[in-house]
Amino acid sequence: MTDVFIDLGHSRAKWAFGQGGRLNEGGSGACPAVDLAPLRAALTEARPARAWYSPQGDPDRVAALEHELSALGLSCRPVTTGSIALPVAPAYPQLGTDRWLALQWPWQQSRAPFCLIDCGTAVTIDAVDARGRHLGGWIMAGLPALRHGLGGLARRLPDAAMEPEAAEAPATDSQRAIGGGLSLQMAGGIERAVEGLRARLGQDIELWLTGGDAEWIRPLLHEATRSDPHLVLRGLALAGSES
Repeated sequence: MTDVFIDLGHSRAKWAFGQGGRLNEGGSGACPAVDLAPLRAALTEARPARAWYSPQGDPDRVAALEHELSALGLSCRPVTTGSIALPVAPAYPQLGTDRWLALQWPWQQSRAPFCLIDCGTAVTIDAVDARGRHLGGWIMAGLPALRHGLGGLARRLPDAAMEPEAAEAPATDSQRAIGGGLSLQMAGGIERAVEGLRARLGQDIELWLTGGDAEWIRPLLHEATRSDPHLVLRGLALAGSES
């Protein structure tokens, strides 16, 4: 029996199909959270039996998603933080469902301490120790939020030139100076968090990247990383197999 797994984020809805705790190869998709027509088309074609989703977005968008699922006759299975027993328990009850779900697959793969960096509208950094305990984490503004925030408060500044290489050397124009500075700010915050975690745990940790800006941020980090764009969806698939 094929299920669909839906990650409704702040700006995008992402989905994939799967069964038995794993995602199928291919068939994943994404669309703006304000326009679910592409998701509706994918569901109409695939005709899954159940829909597992994380209802963490804007309440009106969650209601719109649930309306779409019900209209297609799908069995709706919302998953919230801690609602299903999964290997990595949340460090605190208010942890975002997307953050909690995304921790499950990296732990299942390595059973070793790791740090997960989710690069979306917000950048979240979460740590798991060698026992599989979630230690908590940090939340920072993502690159688009930093860019728009600076532009909104300093309207006479030019638009940032967002080029990864701009962070490597002083810029000789304002556009690259802003883009490079924002990139340095993001990379520096992440690397400072990782450095502190290594000192606290007294051992090396594996770094995982996910989220829409992961491939942008990866070259800014002087670290070896593993990248997977579907960690929240993989966590939903694991939740579906445990229920």
